Amino acid sequence: MLTQYARQYEQTQVVTSSGVQLIVMLYDGAIQSIEIARREIQAKNVREKARHLGRAIAIIGELNSVLDYEQGGDIARSLRRLYDYMLAELVEANARNNERRLDGPLRCLSTLREAWREVAAQQQPRMAGVR
Repeated sequence: MLTQYARQYEQTQVVTSSGVQLIVMLYDGAIQSIEIARREIQAKNVREKARHLGRAIAIIGELNSVLDYEQGGDIARSLRRLYDYMLAELVEANARNNERRLDGPLRCLSTLREAWREVAAQQQPRMAGVR
């Protein structure tokens, strides 16, 4: 029952969030999935490791697919290279059960998440006056 309420809350959060907040939520999801996958590699649980890495790969793939090169220019191209790097590392970590291959993607995602969190925080005062 609690899980059902948690999912409803999460869905409500997604529906009512700004685009920037959604990006932060996606980074959170990818980071969480990679951290869980690391524990599953350590526990030698191949099935769960693959499931969580698959989730992280899907999230990063989605972030990669929505990059806007017209508006984003060089930033979008740099993000594309970072996302490609992270995807390659996650695939290698999955194929070789190598948890060290998760370090780079985790660092990148954490850094990007903090940058987007700052953008979201700057938008909050402006959004507070909008109804």
